[in-house]
This record gives sequence, structure tokens and C-alpha cells, in this order.
Amino acid sequence: MSIVPQAATGLYYGWWLVLAVFVGEMFAIGSTTYAFGLFVKPLEQEFGISRGDANKGLALFIVGMGLSAPLIGRLLDRRSARGVMLFGAAWMALGLVAVALAPTLGWMALATLLVLASGAAMIGPLTANTLASRWFERRRGRALGVVAVGTSVGGTLLVPLIAYNIETFGWRQALMIQAGLIVLIVGALALWVVRDRPQDLGLLPDGAAPRPEDAATPAASPSGPEWTLGRLLRQRDFWCIGLSVGLTFAVTQSVLASLVPYATDAGIDAKKAALLVSSLSVCSILGKLLFGALAERIDKRWLLLTVVAFTLLQLVTLIAQPDFAWLLVICGLAGFALGGELPVWAAIIAERFGPRSFGTVMGLMNPINMICSLTAISYVGIAYDRSGGYSQPFTVFLGVAVLAAVMTVLIRRPSAPAAGR
Repeated sequence: MSIVPQAATGLYYGWWLVLAVFVGEMFAIGSTTYAFGLFVKPLEQEFGISRGDANKGLALFIVGMGLSAPLIGRLLDRRSARGVMLFGAAWMALGLVAVALAPTLGWMALATLLVLASGAAMIGPLTANTLASRWFERRRGRALGVVAVGTSVGGTLLVPLIAYNIETFGWRQALMIQAGLIVLIVGALALWVVRDRPQDLGLLPDGAAPRPEDAATPAASPSGPEWTLGRLLRQRDFWCIGLSVGLTFAVTQSVLASLVPYATDAGIDAKKAALLVSSLSVCSILGKLLFGALAERIDKRWLLLTVVAFTLLQLVTLIAQPDFAWLLVICGLAGFALGGELPVWAAIIAERFGPRSFGTVMGLMNPINMICSLTAISYVGIAYDRSGGYSQPFTVFLGVAVLAAVMTVLIRRPSAPAAGR
């Protein structure tokens, strides 16, 4: 039984579910991707490794999430999403404990790749977007936008907490504390709040009133067609959406990782360089909410093209090397694109493939993102070392962004308006 009955609160239960998966996503990404940099120097000092070797831990985490996503997505569609999230909270906590207790870098790498990464995938964006897409139709864009903010909030709230715990207790103990928080908080929300579908509580998406014809439908019947692996891989839209999003993510993430060294190389002091990242991060939160809301009203292909256009604008600006004020404005605009891409990606998957197979589709697209991002991040470092600057890699990224735009244009026009009530 739900702990927050709709009748008692007057609030559609789906919003309580959004809160629960928001927190899961916050812990999944805030405790790992955002907080990873906090552990680099402690690892250097304890194991005597280079900065480059320490950074390989993040690459292992990205690979682990990408490789496990197809299986997790399939489980979300065929089994209990609530059960997946419950198990994921325990599995991610076990991964953090295993990393904390690992006596060697080899064991630490295995724990990150096989346990921590897959646990984070089970409570992170894939599960959050899958459940939000099931519980909402008419307000799906807004729900996906709110859910997407969870990653940014994780970076804002959890990184200072983890930094304090590292300074006070040490890096191994800080990981174990984080594991305990994930089990207690995310596990409790999964157990008491998360439900697989609105039909499980006798509801319809968006809280719409049941209709007479709905009485003949099984309570937990998912909506939309069921997509098999073979059918998906033969669909042009699957590849066009996956490549459009994957290529754009790769460029924006690589530029974000290069922004501070680019700025300091251009003579901008470190504090102002950090302000560029802050501007981009704040605007990304606003972009998630804005693009999520717009996805309910505007053709999602145009929104994806808008994301690519802002990415191109940022690249052209960085190559031109303008003054700080203009660079700050452009980074803010690029932040809207960086933030807006995730909810639009989720919304277009739900529109084209339906909520029934949402986890399968997004899970299969995750390896595309992983390959594109790892390739781009590796390339920008190599290209900088060879050319002595960022103009060459950013120029190449211009071509990559144009290719992403072409993939977006090739996405078929929807045959009918987005699902809604």
C-alpha cells in the first residue's frame, strides 16, 4: 500500500514517484560522476599513481553503466521496476563498500566496473526516466524535466557532504557512509513510494479519471507496442535518435571537461574560469525544466536541433577566443542545451516507441552514448597534446555536431501527435 494516498493529499501520486526517482538519480550521479574528482588526490597519495591512472576510474564507471544499461532496461520493462530499484540501491551500496575495502587498484577497478556502475544504473537516470514516462503522458515533458534536475542537485548537495566526510573521516570511510545513506534513503523510497505503473493503484497516467472502457483492461497493462531487439535495430529512428543524442552528448561533455584549462590557457584566471562552469551548470538546470515543458508543445526534433545549434554556437565562440564577458554569455546558452537534451531525449523515446518498451530502448541507446563520449573525451586530450591548443579538436567537434544535426533531421516526422489525454 502506498504511503501517500492520492485521495488524502489531493496530489497525483505520480509526483510522489517523481520525487522518489529524483532522489535515486541524485545519489546515483552525485555520489559518482560529480564526486569522482574528490577521490583523485587521495588515490594518488595512497597508491602512488599518476593523475591519468586515477582518472581511469571514471572511464571504468562510464563503461560499466553503458554495458549494463541494455540488460537493466529490459528488466525494467519485463520485471518490477520497484524491485530493480530496491536491488540497485543495495548493489550500489555494496559497490561503494567494495571500493572502500579494496586492498589493490585491481580489485577497486573490478568493483567499480561490475558492481558500483551497474548499481548506479539501476537507481539512476534510466530507471527514473522509465518510470516517469509510464506515470505521465500529457505532462510527461514536465515530469522528465524535473527528474533530470536530480543529477544537477546531486552534484550541488552531495559533493560538499562527501568532501566534508573525506576530510573528517578519510576517503574509505566517506565511501562507506555514502553506501549507508543510499541503502537507507533510496532503499526506503523504493520500498514505500515507488510503484511500477499508475494502474497498480487504480490510476491512469497524469491522474486522469478511469473511463468505462478501461475496466476491461488488466490493471497493470502497459501501454504501447512491445519492441524486440531485432525490431529496434532495424528501425531508422532508433539509430538516428541514438546517434543525434550520443554525438551531441559527446561534444558537450568533452567541451565541459576542457572548459577550465581552455580558459586558463587564454589568460583567464582560475576563479573566472570556474565561473564559466558555474554559469553552464546553473543554466543546465533551467534548461532541463524549460525544454521538458516545451517537449509537450513543440516537435521534439526541433528541440533536439536547438540543442545542436547552441552546441555549434559555443564551439564557434570558443574557436574565436572572445573576451570573458561574451564567453560567459555563450556558456550560459550552451548550458540550456546541455541540460535540455536529457528530457527531450527521454520524451522522444516515449513518443516514438511508447512507455511499454521505454527501458529497453533507452538502455540500448546508452552504449552508443558511452562509445561516443569516451571517444570524444580521449580525442580532445590527445589532440591538445599534439597541437598545443584546443582549436583543432573544437573544429573537429564542429563537424561532429553537424553530423548530429543531420541525424536529427533524418528522424521521421511523428505519424500522430504525442500521446496524451
